[in-house]
Amino acid sequence: MIKKNGVVSVMGLLLFTKILGFIKLRMIAQLFGASHELDIFWAAFTIPDMVFLVIVAGSVNAAIIPILTDVLYDKGKKSLNLLFNKLLLIFTGIILILITLLFIFTPQIAQWLISFKEVGLIFDLSNTLQTSDVSIFIRVMRIGLVSPFFLGLSSFITAYLHVKKQFFVTSLAPVFYNLAMILCPILFVKYGGMGVEGLALSSIIGTVFHLGIQIPLFRKYYKEEKIDIKGSFRKMFKDSAVIKAFKLATPRILSILGEQLNVIVNTVISFTLTAGTLSAYKFAFSLHMFPINIIGSAVAQVTLPDLAKLSRKKDRGDFKLVLNKAIQFAMYLVLPIVSVLIILRLPIVRLTYGAGAFDWEDTLLTSWCLVLLGLSILGQTLMQIVMRAFYALKDTWKALIITVIGIAMNLFCVYFLTNFFSHYYDWRIILEQIIYQISTANGAGLGVVIKSFFTDLWGWMTVRGDSSLAVGGLAIGVSMTYFIETIIGFWYLNRITEIKLITWKGTFKPLFLKILNATIMGIGMYFVFKLFDLQLDTSRTVWVLLLTVSTCMYGGISYLLGSYLFKIEEFGYIKEYIINLLGNFRKRFFKKNA
Repeated sequence: MIKKNGVVSVMGLLLFTKILGFIKLRMIAQLFGASHELDIFWAAFTIPDMVFLVIVAGSVNAAIIPILTDVLYDKGKKSLNLLFNKLLLIFTGIILILITLLFIFTPQIAQWLISFKEVGLIFDLSNTLQTSDVSIFIRVMRIGLVSPFFLGLSSFITAYLHVKKQFFVTSLAPVFYNLAMILCPILFVKYGGMGVEGLALSSIIGTVFHLGIQIPLFRKYYKEEKIDIKGSFRKMFKDSAVIKAFKLATPRILSILGEQLNVIVNTVISFTLTAGTLSAYKFAFSLHMFPINIIGSAVAQVTLPDLAKLSRKKDRGDFKLVLNKAIQFAMYLVLPIVSVLIILRLPIVRLTYGAGAFDWEDTLLTSWCLVLLGLSILGQTLMQIVMRAFYALKDTWKALIITVIGIAMNLFCVYFLTNFFSHYYDWRIILEQIIYQISTANGAGLGVVIKSFFTDLWGWMTVRGDSSLAVGGLAIGVSMTYFIETIIGFWYLNRITEIKLITWKGTFKPLFLKILNATIMGIGMYFVFKLFDLQLDTSRTVWVLLLTVSTCMYGGISYLLGSYLFKIEEFGYIKEYIINLLGNFRKRFFKKNA
């Protein structure tokens, strides 16, 4: 059974982290604007970030936590600490070797970016690197190469603490990182006049804070087991647990490389669209990731150690129970947010980005992307939990297969759908004719219209038009990719265990009730939104805010009432949590005033 209070605490910290993240980006924008110098900073940090993502982040969830959990419950704390030392030493050594090589060859990397201008697009450089930029690129990248080292150490400590079921302090780490990234640039850039080098240095200080906040708790749980490095280093790679960790990590590393390929493909295709569409897509993408990073990450993070522990048992009943509880709890929290984003997409985008040069056309385009990306929130949240189930079952190769299929699906969808939506104002006319003739029961000419539609369909999907709504192809491609990945993930989970983990009674029936409840909530919100929209002057921000808050309040009441009527189990958890929270507040308040 997943700990609901633990999930809520982690969600709260992740929400605070995201808020600080927005403040951080706003502060960076104020210091540098949309400058070429800032482009160089992002490009210079791309490779250090990739080193961390591939070598460390790709290994922790897929291999380190499951292996450490096995050793803890099979052999005890002493063996856990011994294996932790070995894995930390090996992975740190690998990171140091990569960092050293990249540090030496940084000038060659800069020259490579200058020689191949297409690479600059992949690295999101609005203007490709010039010869005059080489020195600053080298300095920033070399500073940034320190980041994977400290983040790597911190991530391993996070993994160790997760095995010990300690989630609160580990969730504080990114909070302190963002705080450093907010305060230090003011000191180094605004008052120290350091430029983007000051921003890079701030990032390093942030990673030190990320590590430092976890050390006191880590020392409490960790008792160092001395290793004779000279005598054991040669044998270290022959350790069965170490070998197993590398076998589990390898598919996940390949998966992350594949995911990066997806990002590169989407970026390259986006540069073939009309001006401004990439920015609209990125703005919408950032908004739609909000619930995924908070709810999906929190539930998956808290669930993985329990799944890893239960995977050791031959009886999969408890594993199935925890997995389905995690899925249902995450979906119960995510579904109303999806309804809100779809119904209130316009006011949300206006309130979030609608200032300065962000005009009404930008609002419409970003909202268009957001509504199509909204459907992917469900798939991405589910996949965070499903992937943890594969990691706990020590079957990371199935996870790799799912990722490969997702990459192929993304390539197919992005190419054909961006083309299709670039002809939005062409195919909509024919669709409207078909719908009109069917609704009026006038069959005259219907066959000709349908034939014309399918004749033109191939051309629309293979030739690029000029509509800016083509960016919707990127968004719906993401949604379709995660939908397919979720279906395949469910299918694989039922095949690799002796009992079916994903069933109608345990998974789909309660999920269907939640979707129905969220749909009813969304329909009601739509009418409330339209009613207020007609009465209020939505050209003013204060009325847009009132419209959004009022509609959300109705939606929240509707969702809770529906949860009660449909007897949704998670409603009981929320009700119990609120009662306990109010009870604790009442006790403290009266005790304080007694």
